[in-house]
Amino acid sequence: MTIPNSLTCRQAVRLMLLDEEQDIDADERLAVQVHVRICFMCARFVGQLNFMRRATHAWRKHSETYVGEPPAA
Repeated sequence: MTIPNSLTCRQAVRLMLLDEEQDIDADERLAVQVHVRICFMCARFVGQLNFMRRATHAWRKHSETYVGEPPAA
């Protein structure tokens, strides 16, 4: 098996965002992982995606806590 390393940053980002919505193929996932290991900017983008995922999760959890009127200050 050969590890594909021909992804551009644009292709890697497209696959990363697609992976947020649906599962991507194992060979595409591997290609993204290899690209992220060698590309500093895409590694930062992965960090930003992870931050946004955590922030969205926390916001959803918080918003479910206050159904209706927020507590009085």
